[in-house]
Amino acid sequence: MSENSATTANGDGGDDPDGGDRGAGDAVPAVEVEDPAPGRARRVLRGVRRVLPSPKLVASLSLLLVVLAGAAFALALALVEIPEPNDFATREATIFTWADGSRITHVGVNRQPVEFEEIPQVVRDAVLAAEDRSFYSDPGVSVTGLLRALKNNITDDSGGNLQGGSTITQQYVKNYYLTREQTLRRKAEEILVSVKIAESTPKDTVLRDYLNTAFFARGAYGVEAASRAYFAVPVDSLDGDPARAAYLAALIQAPYYYATAPDDPEAATALRERWDYVVDGMVEQGRLTAQQRAGLAFPEPVRHQPDELSGVNGYAVDAATQYLDGLHERDPSVPDAATLTSGGYTVVTTYRPETMRATSEAVASGLAGLDPARPEDRDVHLAAASVDVATGAIVGFHGGPDYLEQSFNDAFQAAGPIGSLARLLLKSGDKGFEEEALPPSTVEALAAMRVHDVRHDGRPPTVEDLATTPMRAAAALAALGSTYREPYHVAEIRKDGRVVWRAPEPDPVAEAEARPGALMSSGTDDGGRWAWSMGLDGTTATAVAMFATEPGSHQNRRLGGMSPMGERRAPTEADGDGLLSDRPTHVLATLLSRR
Repeated sequence: MSENSATTANGDGGDDPDGGDRGAGDAVPAVEVEDPAPGRARRVLRGVRRVLPSPKLVASLSLLLVVLAGAAFALALALVEIPEPNDFATREATIFTWADGSRITHVGVNRQPVEFEEIPQVVRDAVLAAEDRSFYSDPGVSVTGLLRALKNNITDDSGGNLQGGSTITQQYVKNYYLTREQTLRRKAEEILVSVKIAESTPKDTVLRDYLNTAFFARGAYGVEAASRAYFAVPVDSLDGDPARAAYLAALIQAPYYYATAPDDPEAATALRERWDYVVDGMVEQGRLTAQQRAGLAFPEPVRHQPDELSGVNGYAVDAATQYLDGLHERDPSVPDAATLTSGGYTVVTTYRPETMRATSEAVASGLAGLDPARPEDRDVHLAAASVDVATGAIVGFHGGPDYLEQSFNDAFQAAGPIGSLARLLLKSGDKGFEEEALPPSTVEALAAMRVHDVRHDGRPPTVEDLATTPMRAAAALAALGSTYREPYHVAEIRKDGRVVWRAPEPDPVAEAEARPGALMSSGTDDGGRWAWSMGLDGTTATAVAMFATEPGSHQNRRLGGMSPMGERRAPTEADGDGLLSDRPTHVLATLLSRR
């Protein structure tokens, strides 16, 4: 071995760093280290950076994740199916109308779908300006909106619901196909279905269905119901009215809150700001000029009626529905209440709005002069009904002060003795009506017209034993010199523009029958509990009845002691019992004079 090979690493054969003595003959193995590039110092990673992946690795992994996410999304999109519309989204209102087609009210979900062409362009423009200005160019979802919503959800520590960032397509999918559940899973399904809908469904169709399902508060679903709820007109009446169109569009963002604007100053301010945002957006999108915008005034909606069955409306709907239920029992093809509740029907009643108004006004006039401070003047009822003599259609009635206060319909349900006026109904050529006991044929004929014997003791009734309702009395009076026609309440029922039921056509033979002209008669029953007035004007038969009930009871009481009509005053002996028929006579005379 050479001398050089015997030298130690430190060249002097000193102590071994491990603690052992290494002799001069013990050599240290040589370790070769590659020199760094000339002029370049070697970087040594220290601390946590020694375990972090390199930027290249991070970029590669990120790209892989994006590819995998894209593949997963594409697979999910391919697998997802457009679901059937949810049950609520397809429910509609059943509309009840007067004889002329004007609306009374609705039952069921207040939604009346309309076609795209029936929605004015200005309404569509306003909704797009409010909810989704890129609707016709977006792919069904908004990436920026989703990211903004995600950021807000992450930074929101209020514990509230998840935010949406939704396009109109997403809102439509949520309303029409899914639920309002606020979960990530439901949101993911909403996105997938929205993209698929956007690929397969025309934008106009999506916008139409969205506008037919959006909620506007006041119980209104869809723009047709909303237009009627806020402005009392169908939506096609908003054509050329950007102010009211923008009002409806503004409501969609927060319908419950904005609907309180008439009573809440803060909500009113917020709604006005939202309305400004909508009309300004319409200017930005070229749907309004700046000059048109400057000329717009913030619209005032009609006062909200929380229950549309108030007043006479409830009486009309209830009577028409009960009538149809009765027909359904005999003929199951006639839609009944359960069928109508499913929605989508239009029930055209026989009640004429002008006759209904005239009857209500006449009754109000007939009740004038009563003093609530006097027990004799309290709980007085005036009921009236008018029937078309040629068809049997009920054209007008007064059933009570307000359906929500008194659901019992005095015109159709309150039956009382008609006293001496039974002779009027018997003027049909039957000679037995003058006899004390009516012959069986007469009793049977009257029973067919629902004029009944109230005694029920097995003995033949007299004229003083007959009772009926104002509606039945009018129908019986209409049969004088003619054929009796069963009174009816509904002219026809439509669904999807098609007539599904129609009242039978009147018998043409009756048109040639002789009918009495003007006729009017008044009287009271033997007990002084009912006062009646009946009359004909050649085309319409009308019966008016007055009765009074005991306080807090449905039991009738005598009508004596009532104040006379006109100025309030207590009755005197000079007034006598003639007062009993004054008010019904006044109502009838008023109605006959208006026809």
